[in-house]
Amino acid sequence: MNRHTEAGAAAVLGTTDVLVVGAGPTGLMLGCELRARGVECTLVDAAPHIDRRTRAVMVHAASLEALESLGLRDAVERHGVRQERVSFHTHHGAVHTVEFAGLDTPFPYYVNVPQPEVEEVLAAAFVACGGRLVRGVQYNSQREDPSGTYVEAELTGPEGFLVMRAAYLVGADGASSTVREGLGIPFPGVTYPMSYLLAEGQPLHRPEPGASSMYIGPGGAVSLLPLPGGAVRVAGPVSSQSLGRGAQVSAAEFAAAVGQLGFGDTLALGSVDRLAHYQVHERLADHFRMGRTALAGDAAHLNSPAGGQAMNTGFADAAALAWRLEALGRGAGTDLLADYARERRAAAADVARTTGVLGLLQDMRDATGADAQRRVREALGGVAEAWSQLYTTYGRPADAPLPRRETHRLDVGARLPGQVPPGDHHVLLHHPAVPAPLRALPAEVAGERPVHQGTLTSRQASWLPVGAGAVLVRPDRHVAAVLPARQPDPAPGAHRIHAEASL
Repeated sequence: MNRHTEAGAAAVLGTTDVLVVGAGPTGLMLGCELRARGVECTLVDAAPHIDRRTRAVMVHAASLEALESLGLRDAVERHGVRQERVSFHTHHGAVHTVEFAGLDTPFPYYVNVPQPEVEEVLAAAFVACGGRLVRGVQYNSQREDPSGTYVEAELTGPEGFLVMRAAYLVGADGASSTVREGLGIPFPGVTYPMSYLLAEGQPLHRPEPGASSMYIGPGGAVSLLPLPGGAVRVAGPVSSQSLGRGAQVSAAEFAAAVGQLGFGDTLALGSVDRLAHYQVHERLADHFRMGRTALAGDAAHLNSPAGGQAMNTGFADAAALAWRLEALGRGAGTDLLADYARERRAAAADVARTTGVLGLLQDMRDATGADAQRRVREALGGVAEAWSQLYTTYGRPADAPLPRRETHRLDVGARLPGQVPPGDHHVLLHHPAVPAPLRALPAEVAGERPVHQGTLTSRQASWLPVGAGAVLVRPDRHVAAVLPARQPDPAPGAHRIHAEASL
């Protein structure tokens, strides 16, 4: 039974392979990924309908690659605005730019698209491919079968008490996750002392084409994000002031606060459609997994809005979870959820490091001389790679520098940017110089999982470690194994491939 209802639910929800609590971007993306793999999935959400507030905006290249593999990128992009760079403007006239156009992907840009539009596309696709979406249902608690074979969730809907049994449960129910709280998983972190102000509406002046911008004044900063229909969002820590939860901000107060940054009427709005203020949190759950339950998206991690990482990090969680849940359903013998928790928690911590830009903004304020501005430009090196999430490598040291496209290497755990053969299986990708006779699937990588084969592009092959001839790539595009270049059997006149010559 497929239900995409604005309210209400069946009195008995029954059983499912995977129960996802939370139908935001992460939960819906996970649902689409699971259905693409033939996994039965039910999504429940406490809200009766999609929240129409814009909230998250940026969809970066790695997410666009994932959406493309699901056939949904075009539908999402139709609701957004393509952007090729981020510009940082200081009150003393300096401009620093982060360019996305040279990234190693068919989609070297990001798209500013309101979160509700993304959710609409994903929800329609999830239901169309056989997913079950039930709104107006509140998660209360869960218990795991003593034998460890299923999770039973207790829910409440308009018709009363509900029970659903699932092989696995995923808490994707946001920052105030009831799943996380019910499991007693700590969510430590910090709350920024200042309030962020936000306004959306029509700008007095057209923004810089192809760019989202940050305007940095003496005591505060705001971003200017172009949105569909010619609208913009102006938001950020305008000052050090902290507002109470119930405080109201008028359009005049917002304009005055933004005006003191020192950019004249560049940030002025001709009309205002929405005003708000909010606090920014950086938090990371102590554990991303407990038994047969996993956390994903904002339920597992929160970070600064700089770089628009939240929705994209949730999408990466979904990609990392989906293939593992499918493999577990086939009887995979390894503890794949523990691997998910280890990899994605480290990745979320890495994202937090790349989005904590308050120190960098202060450096930009202070950079009035040529040497200081050069150091700022150097600090911005790798930001496009990091924010795109194309070059994520699991297992990187916590103090590793930002990823750079020029030095990316396809070690185990590295993400493979660019073209990957379609499908939801592991794929063995060979160096293009390796001839067909040497492309037989090695027994050590075949195992019980389906494995397809293909060829790396010349650019991808340039990232192979010395002596490598192929990489085994997981469905989430991360390298599972690096294989050495194979040599043909010796024979008179036989041509031998040497790693140093072909790689």
